Amino acid sequence: MADNDTLNAFSWVALATFLVVIVFVVFPVRIKLGACGKPNWRITLDIATAPILGIIFLLATTTIKPYVVLRGFLGSAGIQPWGVMILFYSLAYICISLDLTGLFQFCAFWISRRAGSNGHTVFTAFFILTTVMSALTSNDVVILTGTVFLSYFTRVSDIHPTAFLMSEFTTANIASMALYIGNPTNVVVSQAYNIGFLEYSAWMLLPTVICTILAYITMRILFRNPKYIPKTILSPDADPKSVLVDPFGAVFGVVLLGCCLGTLIGTSFAGVEVWQITLPFSVVMFVRDVVHDVGGGKIILQWAKSGRQRAPPSTNETVDHISSSRSIGSQTTDGIPLEQVATQSPLPPALSTSVSIASSRSIVRTNAPSIRSENSSKAEKSHRFRDRFPTLYDIGTRMPWKILPFALGMFILVEALSDLGWTAIFAIALARITPNYYAAVFSVTFITLMACQLLNNLPMTILFTRIMQHPNFYQAANVTPQVLKGCIFSLVVGSNLGACFTLVGSLAGIMFDHILKTKGIYVLQYFQFLKWNLVIMPVLATGACCVLIGELWYAFR
Repeated sequence: MADNDTLNAFSWVALATFLVVIVFVVFPVRIKLGACGKPNWRITLDIATAPILGIIFLLATTTIKPYVVLRGFLGSAGIQPWGVMILFYSLAYICISLDLTGLFQFCAFWISRRAGSNGHTVFTAFFILTTVMSALTSNDVVILTGTVFLSYFTRVSDIHPTAFLMSEFTTANIASMALYIGNPTNVVVSQAYNIGFLEYSAWMLLPTVICTILAYITMRILFRNPKYIPKTILSPDADPKSVLVDPFGAVFGVVLLGCCLGTLIGTSFAGVEVWQITLPFSVVMFVRDVVHDVGGGKIILQWAKSGRQRAPPSTNETVDHISSSRSIGSQTTDGIPLEQVATQSPLPPALSTSVSIASSRSIVRTNAPSIRSENSSKAEKSHRFRDRFPTLYDIGTRMPWKILPFALGMFILVEALSDLGWTAIFAIALARITPNYYAAVFSVTFITLMACQLLNNLPMTILFTRIMQHPNFYQAANVTPQVLKGCIFSLVVGSNLGACFTLVGSLAGIMFDHILKTKGIYVLQYFQFLKWNLVIMPVLATGACCVLIGELWYAFR
């Protein structure tokens, strides 16, 4: 890594490449390839391909060396990008497997019938629930489970989803500041500066509480229109048990997830890597799914081959009852009629399955093709695998695979910027804008909050951690222990709140967007999401900064 503040032509090539990659991540494009008379090939420059192509370009032009790619993947100074990916996909697998049991649909129906008819009470209840869940687990777990749950709940209750989904996403990323394990970015910062579990919470608990209160007040004002939080909510009449297609799998998954999260909290004091905890639990869930598919595979295969494409009458009756008892055409979703959203999206897995049996998990094919080519060997193998292992097939199609190349690509691009001297330059700049602790808190919080939208919060945290560890920063005369401490915890605030600003600000945001699209909800795309957060985020960031300044004054008085 460059230890001086000199730049060369390669440094600027890397920076330009990085900015171009960001443009394609936010605004994907499809490029048509091929000459006239030849097959038309299309390449899509998006979140999955742009970072990888950017890295290939930098390697081809010798801007970076292969060791930069290796170091970007393996990490350094206690930071392990590959470990973060294992953590993320392990939790994703467990939560998606839980979704296929019908658990979240069951909860949506159950709560919608028992939460009462007061819309404000229901909104407050969900706000508190997601806050507590995120504080005790992590933001990824809440996004992976809560988004699915709320997408079903708002549909069966005919509620405009914007306010409830914004509440869930915001609280998940606020409450994740409270504990060491709440967000992978917390782990990165804490490991880099040897901050223990109790010390971390001692600093971040009060900012979390204040931000949560401010978020609730702001959103109640922002969504005061009955369109978003209706005064009365009509609960569906369907029996919640009718959508719980795999009760044993649901209980097994909940117990497994609870044990996983409990182990994470318990071992956080011992310095065990979080991915070492989540990976074994996801393997257990995988084995359970394989056993489930093998045990029920013969029955499922017979149903598939018999051509019986209708679900059991009780399920269809439930669907018809829900469809006929709700008229959603009168509501709109930011310009998109709710009836259009409903028709474009599948019903919950238990209600939309084309092959359903009482003792087996539903086969959910949200995006699977309806017509299979008999001449394609690849399609034939895929069809056989789907019939033999329906659960594994459905989980595989739902997993957010595009996040993997994006995240690893961003890690490597950040490593390239560091290797080519940009870290030293940024360290000098950061030292100049942090002359005292209160300036440091506001500067680092808002800069990192915005940087999340370019880098994604996890690569951003790694970059800024390295900037603050550079001699050009920590050896500056004005960087006192008070200033450094303010920068450290402001980075934590910025990395968590920055995840809320746009959908590409964090892995959780990308996953959030992915889940909503699979559920047929399009009311919170990039610019709609940004519009709401332009009001919410400045309030939360300012509140967190004021609390941090007060804590620094008290600790160093």
